[in-house]
Amino acid sequence: MAAATRNLFLAAAAALCVSACAGIQEYPMAPNMVRLDVDWPAAPLSGQAFLRRVAELTIFNGYSLFRLEPIYVQAFDKYGVTVVMFHAGDPRAFGAYDAVTVLKGSSW
Repeated sequence: MAAATRNLFLAAAAALCVSACAGIQEYPMAPNMVRLDVDWPAAPLSGQAFLRRVAELTIFNGYSLFRLEPIYVQAFDKYGVTVVMFHAGDPRAFGAYDAVTVLKGSSW
């Protein structure tokens, strides 16, 4: 592949990656909390892929469990979720998802 063609291909691939990530904005709120704002075009990520991303954030931040707080809508083109993360054994984690289980794809 010619260098110019390869560079064009790499630039196009990078642009696609950036546009795919632009659908979810992450806003840290506290050491164990993050708000995720999702644009409607990224709404298909609200299923299993969304939970996987939250599980990754939970483990990255040093926690093992997470709970999704109420969903809200902003200006009809975004919705948001507050994610609260917990350590194993925390009594406030009742009903929380286990991040490792979510990443393994097991039933939760």
